Amino acid sequence: MPDNTGRDARMKKEELPTEQDNRKQIMDMLTKLMKATSLNDNNAQVIGFLMPATDNEPEKFVELSDLECSLEDMALVHEIAINDKFKLKPPQPNTLLSTVQTTMRDAYWNMLRAELTQSPPCYTMVIQLLLDIKEAFKALLTGNNDRALHAILNVLNEDNIRQLADEHGSALLKHNAEFIIKIMGMACCPARDAEVAALKRKTDPFTQLRGIMEVLDNMKLDMANFVLANTRAQFVRYSVEYERKKFGELQSICNNHFPDTMAWLKRNKPSKVDKPSVEGEEAAGGPSFRQEARTIQLNDVQMPDYYILAYQEYLQPDTTYPIPELLKLDHERMVQLKERALRICTCATVIQLTYTFFWKPVDFPKRQDLAAKLAIISMDYPAKTDLKDLLEHLWLQVRISIFNQWEKSQINAAMGALQLNILSINSTMPVYSIIWRKLMVYMKALIMNEKEENVAFPDPFLDYRSETVQIAGLFKRIVAHNFEVYGNFYQKSMQEC
Repeated sequence: MPDNTGRDARMKKEELPTEQDNRKQIMDMLTKLMKATSLNDNNAQVIGFLMPATDNEPEKFVELSDLECSLEDMALVHEIAINDKFKLKPPQPNTLLSTVQTTMRDAYWNMLRAELTQSPPCYTMVIQLLLDIKEAFKALLTGNNDRALHAILNVLNEDNIRQLADEHGSALLKHNAEFIIKIMGMACCPARDAEVAALKRKTDPFTQLRGIMEVLDNMKLDMANFVLANTRAQFVRYSVEYERKKFGELQSICNNHFPDTMAWLKRNKPSKVDKPSVEGEEAAGGPSFRQEARTIQLNDVQMPDYYILAYQEYLQPDTTYPIPELLKLDHERMVQLKERALRICTCATVIQLTYTFFWKPVDFPKRQDLAAKLAIISMDYPAKTDLKDLLEHLWLQVRISIFNQWEKSQINAAMGALQLNILSINSTMPVYSIIWRKLMVYMKALIMNEKEENVAFPDPFLDYRSETVQIAGLFKRIVAHNFEVYGNFYQKSMQEC
């Protein structure tokens, strides 16, 4: 099926003005999303998203209907801007909210079934439901499939529906359901093809109609998330402007008293190297001069490359410095990034050591299988498992993999040395240190280059390419966003400290 929900014709990106306070435009956008999420207002009110834990708040589900007042919460606006996987979703199952919603839906469908089983049957609720479906298709098809929309508007015309109900009431559900499912198959994205196919196999008209409503709800949620994805750049701009405004208010209150931020800037201030005299150059064995820092343009502020190293300080294995006050919105994200970086570096080091002693890179299926198993074993590190225990488990998996592929007589000589090396992995180990530096260099290069394809991917992480790209991408978004908001303050403070 064609992916009609993902075409530019569906919803063109709306350009927002660049004034500092564009709250009205943001709320207009969110109102459209809320209207597109469900077939009726009651369902729309319980659509929302999961807000991850922050420095001061636990994880929570935020309803879209509460988003207007939540825009005062800078953490929420920041989350939409930074999280590229941010999506609207129904409430999680087995929660009070989902239980209430399910109870209300069941009550509605029981009432509808009761109307149909009367003698003679009553079609009042069915007629209204078909009219609601027509309105749903207006949101799904407008601007993308005018022929299908025209057909829907004609077939689900209120006069036609009522006439069919009066003259052939028993055929009302079957006739319209077949037509609706056909149009849904044309309008849905590929992810919904299986759901639409399942509707065609249902034989009970009532069950089929309920299934249609559920799939349409899912399709409208797909549509809302498509709009949200297409307007992410506007949320990012709004978040930068909003956070700058809030920071200005904070400065007026606390008089630039950010001790952890200032200590962070001082630690990472680049040393000044004055241009030496000719004699000094000769004594040093050649010419020496101060190199200008490279910079990257981030919208309306330029970031020197040494700031990237400052942000990377909080990814280092042994860092214990308190998080800067102006980075606290991303504190939990940085902690998670560090944990993910530690995991893949540890696994990559194990792979590197194993293939130094045994297999060669051409043994790709074996290597891929081992890499995947190591990643699964390390999922709880470092949050729930310490490094020593992790290495013991990783070594056991490596041992099993080797014994499954090699004759016992061929491996005895090397096994002891490999075991010793794997169990000795830590942040000071030369192999680990090299692999870690390659990750940091890659993350820095990704920020400093406008095009990702211009950045060479580090070989030690080829077994974990997807995870590595995700880690580096999230780090880039955090750094770019934080520096856009506070970069001018950072640079001024660093000159003065």
